[in-house]
Amino acid sequence: MQKIVILMHEHQPRESGLFLIHALREVWQNQGLQISYLHGTKEHPEANLLIPHINLTRTPPEYIEYIRPYPNAVNRDVVDISKRRISTNLLTENETCEGPVIVKTDNNYGGRPEYRLAKRRHPFIARIWRRAVPIAEYTFGQRLAWRSMLRKYPVYKNLIEVPSGVFKNPALVVERFLPEKEGNHYFMRHYLCLGDHTRSVRVVGSTPFLKRSECALVDEGLPVPDQILSLRNQLSLEYGKIDYVIHDSQVVILDVNRTPGAPHTTEATERTVNGLADGIWSLLQRPHSKTGSMTEKET
Repeated sequence: MQKIVILMHEHQPRESGLFLIHALREVWQNQGLQISYLHGTKEHPEANLLIPHINLTRTPPEYIEYIRPYPNAVNRDVVDISKRRISTNLLTENETCEGPVIVKTDNNYGGRPEYRLAKRRHPFIARIWRRAVPIAEYTFGQRLAWRSMLRKYPVYKNLIEVPSGVFKNPALVVERFLPEKEGNHYFMRHYLCLGDHTRSVRVVGSTPFLKRSECALVDEGLPVPDQILSLRNQLSLEYGKIDYVIHDSQVVILDVNRTPGAPHTTEATERTVNGLADGIWSLLQRPHSKTGSMTEKET
């Protein structure tokens, strides 16, 4: 029986209803694979395939070193998926830019996974810092200057309106705001991959910030732009998701996620799992070395 080990951060809860990997695990177990979870780096179990599932923007150095000896590991080289690593639409304070701009965290998902990790490691400091930031903003009048986490990404009419503190804060970035919009509806495209199986969909919602619970699936099996495939190969992304939009025929990459969440509905999760799950065999059967690009099976 082939064994797959899913490596998670030692302070990361399973949150079984949140991540796609848990739904995939059930299918793999039904196919006769042995699946186990490992929290932290203290143990070194044997595995035919190691799947790092570290829900952070940057893989901590100790986990990079832990993964290195395993001959067959997923996303071995995908260690940084920050906006500064991924985005091609970043702006500096002195650039000339017409049109709206958006402020985001350099870390994925508003920086919340990193904040939650810090809160578990240093709860007292995290509690003080969370209270201190609003006070500092009020006292010194520098909005967003000290924030490392955002619950919502603010949009400004132009670059001049962005608070100056944003550009001094390494936790934040400024991008051109380039949504995909038709009438009053906003769209986002998801390209998911697992080995040689992929899934390409488009979702719609009423705001440019399409949360899973607030959007609906409208298209499946869409052609994938060359820029998305090129980014996947560049990163050596073997399991994960790339979010993007098409704005005025321009491909705009929003995020890369190597720990994708499950869709909001059971039906959508089942469709996603059915489309991706068998991609695990291409990873189990490959030579134990870096593989680069793979032949895809679109579903």
